[in-house]
Amino acid sequence: MGITAFTETASVSFPQLLDFAFPPSADETPVAQIGQITYVGDGVVHVVGLDKTSIDEIVEVYTSRNYIEKALILSVSQVLVEAVVLGDFSAIKRGDQVRSTGRKLQIPTGSKLLGRVINPLGRALDGLGPIPMENMRSVEFPAPGVMDREPIIRPLHTGIAVIDAIIPIGKGQRELVIGDRKTGKTRTLIDIISNQKDQNIHCVYVGVGMQAAKAKTTLKLLADRDALKYTSLVIALADDPPSLQYIAPYVGTAIAEGFMYDGKDALIIYDDLSKQAKAYRQVSLLLKRSPGRDAYPGDIFFLHSRLLERASQLSPEKKGGSLTALPIAETQSGDVSDYIITNLMSITDGHVYLDSGLLNEGILPAVNSGTSVSRVGGKVQSKLLQKVGELTSRILIRYEEVKSYETINTEVSEETISDIKRGKRMKEVFSQDSAVNLSLDEEIILLGLTISSRLDHLEPNHISTFKNNLIDFYRQHNYAHLRVLAHEAKDLSDLDPALDSLFASFSRQYKLPIKKTL
Repeated sequence: MGITAFTETASVSFPQLLDFAFPPSADETPVAQIGQITYVGDGVVHVVGLDKTSIDEIVEVYTSRNYIEKALILSVSQVLVEAVVLGDFSAIKRGDQVRSTGRKLQIPTGSKLLGRVINPLGRALDGLGPIPMENMRSVEFPAPGVMDREPIIRPLHTGIAVIDAIIPIGKGQRELVIGDRKTGKTRTLIDIISNQKDQNIHCVYVGVGMQAAKAKTTLKLLADRDALKYTSLVIALADDPPSLQYIAPYVGTAIAEGFMYDGKDALIIYDDLSKQAKAYRQVSLLLKRSPGRDAYPGDIFFLHSRLLERASQLSPEKKGGSLTALPIAETQSGDVSDYIITNLMSITDGHVYLDSGLLNEGILPAVNSGTSVSRVGGKVQSKLLQKVGELTSRILIRYEEVKSYETINTEVSEETISDIKRGKRMKEVFSQDSAVNLSLDEEIILLGLTISSRLDHLEPNHISTFKNNLIDFYRQHNYAHLRVLAHEAKDLSDLDPALDSLFASFSRQYKLPIKKTL
C-alpha cells in the first residue's frame, strides 16, 4: 500500500463530503429553522432564532461567499445557541444565516476504513480516494449498561514482556499510559498495535493535535510493519481548529464501536487526551464558560468519562465483542498530580508509567513497573504467567531496595550483591527492541530462566545478547511441548525439565556454562 502525504481528495468537494458525513435518518424529515449569527469569534458563533435545536446537532452556516459551513451546537439557551464551526470560519460574519438540520454528527464505520487515514469529519487524508459513507454511526453514543457487560477475563497480549507479566491488560479494559515528553509513549502503543497482527483485533489510532511530520512517521511505521490492514487512523492535526481536535477521540471511538457491536475485538489508542482537554478548554473559553481549576471548564471530567466508559467487554447477548482503550496523557517533569492526569487515573482501570530515568539508562520501553498498576491484574493471566509475574515483581522490588548500596563505599553481603545483579538482569530482559514481538511462551521462557539461578553466571551487560540468541534458537527449533507447557502449566516446577532441556541445548551451541536451578 502506498504512503501519500496528507493530500486533498479532488474528486469530491468539501461541502459534498460534509453532506455525506451528516446524512438525515431514513425515517426522519426534519423541519428546518432559519436563524441568524449575532457573534463570531475564533470559530465560535452565537445564533438566534433556532429555538428547536438541541446539543450536538449539526447546523449549516450560509456565508457571504455562497459557501456552506457546518457547525456543531454545544450549548442551548432560551435566547440563543452556541456552536463551533467544523471547518474554515474565515468567511463567516455577523448576520449570516444559519439553518438547522435535525441531524447529529455521524461517521462511517466498518472494514472499509481499515488501512485508511481520515480527519474527524470523515475526509480522507491519505490520497486514496473518498471514504465510503456506509454503516454510519453517531459520534456521541451511550456507554453499554451494566447488564450488557461481562467481567474482563480475556487477555490482550501486547508482546511486551514487562506489560504482559506485571501490568496485564484485558480485552475491554481502559489502561492509561502516562509519561513525560519523549519517553516513548506513542512508540510503545504503536508496538502494541503492530503486535496484534495475528490476534484478530481491529485497531483504531486517534492522533490529537499532531504535527503533520509525526502523523506521517506514524503512518509509515504502521505500513512498514504491515499493520495498516487491520488499523484505521483518525488524525486531527495541530493546525486544525480546536473543535476538530475536541471531537477526534469521539469519532475514533464510534469507528471502534462499530467493530465491538459487530461481535469483534477492537483496540483504540488516544494520542493524547491531554491535548484534547486543552482543545476543549480553548473552545469553552471562547464560549465564555466559567473557568475552573487550571482554567478548564467544570465539565472537563465528563469530557473523558463519557468517552472512556464506552470501552467494555460486551455480554454474549450483545454478541460478545470488546473495546479496549489505551489513552495517552503527558506529564510534566514526572508530576502525576496534574488535574487531567488524576481525572484520567480515576476513570481508567490502571496506568502504565513511562519513566524518563529508565529511558536515560537505556531501558526501552521505559516502563516503571513499581509505579504502574493494572486493576484487572491476574484475572486475565494464565496461572503460570501470574506466578512468574509475582516472582519478577519481588526481584525488582528487592533491587530497588538495595541498588543504592552499589554507590556506597562499604562492605556489602554476597546476598545483596546477588540481588542487585539479578535485578539488573531482569531489567535487561524487560528492555525490548521496538520491532520485537514476544509470544506468551517466549516471555515465560525468558522470565523463567531469569527468575531461577540458571543465569547467575552471566553479567547483566551480556543479557541482551543472550536474550536475542535464545529467542532465535527457540524459534528455529521445534519445542512444541514447551510451548504447550507454557500455556497450560500452573507452576514453574512443571516447566523446569523442559527449560533445562532447552537451556542445555542452547548452551552447547553457544558454548555457555550450564548451571542447574536451585
